[in-house]
Amino acid sequence: MPTSSSTPQAFLDKLIPGYQGVAQSWECDLMGHLNVSFYFGRSSDQAFFTRNALAMSPSQMRAQNLGTVALEEHVRFHREVPSGGTMVGRSALIEIGEKTMSVHQEFRDGDANLVCTFKTLIGHFDTAARRLVPWREATLEAAHKYKIDQPDFSAPKFLPSNGRVPDITREDTQAAGFVRCGGAGVNSWECDQFGHMNTMFYVRRFTEAAPHMWRAMGHDLLDGVQQGLGSVVGEICVSYLGEVREGDIVETYSTVREIDEKTVLVEHRLFNAETGALSALGRLRVVHFNLTTRRAQAWPADMRSAMQARMVPL
Repeated sequence: MPTSSSTPQAFLDKLIPGYQGVAQSWECDLMGHLNVSFYFGRSSDQAFFTRNALAMSPSQMRAQNLGTVALEEHVRFHREVPSGGTMVGRSALIEIGEKTMSVHQEFRDGDANLVCTFKTLIGHFDTAARRLVPWREATLEAAHKYKIDQPDFSAPKFLPSNGRVPDITREDTQAAGFVRCGGAGVNSWECDQFGHMNTMFYVRRFTEAAPHMWRAMGHDLLDGVQQGLGSVVGEICVSYLGEVREGDIVETYSTVREIDEKTVLVEHRLFNAETGALSALGRLRVVHFNLTTRRAQAWPADMRSAMQARMVPL
């Protein structure tokens, strides 16, 4: 019997299949689940299959010096992925423009339970000229075959798009009260076939800055974990504003921007340490998390007061 168009399986059948794998123990963090940066790694893997379905095969891109670049990514995390947890990726197109497209990606476990969703604004990228160019006709034709309406479960929930990010300097960031929470060089193995740092490693700079940010907010992350309390990212929006290349030096400045009963809004700014240019801005809705019940929990009064004293309000 034909599958009804309203069934979950019929929706999945419309999507581009691709990534299929498992969460490794070394990819999991102090909270006992897959670290945020590795979700972005899976997204990059799924993007290979999306491009291939859009008449952008690896050999074609190499021959024509063309590829794609992420401009903004909005991610919702629906379910924890433990070590050994299976993940299956699928994708489709939501919006199609002259030089950009919005891509829906979703990852489910082996039982088809939703794990996380991405809405990614990508641009068609000339890897020689380092600029956006119009899509080829073959790509546009293929894209319309895979176009869907954005599902409600992947639409922004508590965190809107970052929109047009204004010019922000490192000096202004320091003066506002953001704290330097990360510094690193960019290695060749962190860069992709398009000649710049992969999105996963932009986010890695944010996740590595987080413990330093918590300390700046008056909280020791390790002490909290020993007491059975931690934090998890529920939603994140990252704007990629400047290319980061092999050999560059980057610095992360971070703070808390908003506080409510169980969550905070964290903002990370990644700068090129040599030029001072803003390379990426990430806003994260972070949830106070009970590591035993695996549920959200209200901030303790003393911790909330300490954050309020140190935060940089929007």
